[in-house]
Amino acid sequence: DLGRFSEAIYKQIISQAKQERFQGFRPGTIPPHLMPTYIAFSMDECARETVLEAMQQNNIRPFTDARSQFTIEQVSIPPVPLKKKKGKKKKNSNQTKRTSTADGNDPLSNDNEEEKEEELVPQWRHFESMDGAIKAGWKPGQSFSFVAKNVKGQRVLSDKDVKDAGPIGRFT
Repeated sequence: DLGRFSEAIYKQIISQAKQERFQGFRPGTIPPHLMPTYIAFSMDECARETVLEAMQQNNIRPFTDARSQFTIEQVSIPPVPLKKKKGKKKKNSNQTKRTSTADGNDPLSNDNEEEKEEELVPQWRHFESMDGAIKAGWKPGQSFSFVAKNVKGQRVLSDKDVKDAGPIGRFT
């Protein structure tokens, strides 16, 4: 899960930063202006490690400079959770008089309520870059998705494919 992985990276960065001594700050205090940098680094590191892991799972060996060469675009972050409204429930004065029509439908039911519920389903927010997602409120521990471009590597034959392969050339 990208959320847990990014959070683990972030916690590691923060613990190392607390060991540093920043001029003008007490020991163990991290300057607030560095926090956005640490958040951005944890998202970037998480995405890059995820791409390399996906390549390995698909038997692709990344080129030596692949990690620094690929770009991360089209970042999507989860929606901000909707807060439930606390309010009084409306009483239906006609509740005892409900009868169904010949077709079985309740004449007092409101189909618009179902449509409103469907509209309230929060959607993932999309951004062109990680910077936009971070500015929109992404924090380490939240999941995210992205598109990696310019990823270069070479397909590696599995052990099963190599076992069945024959030698190249003539052997007598």
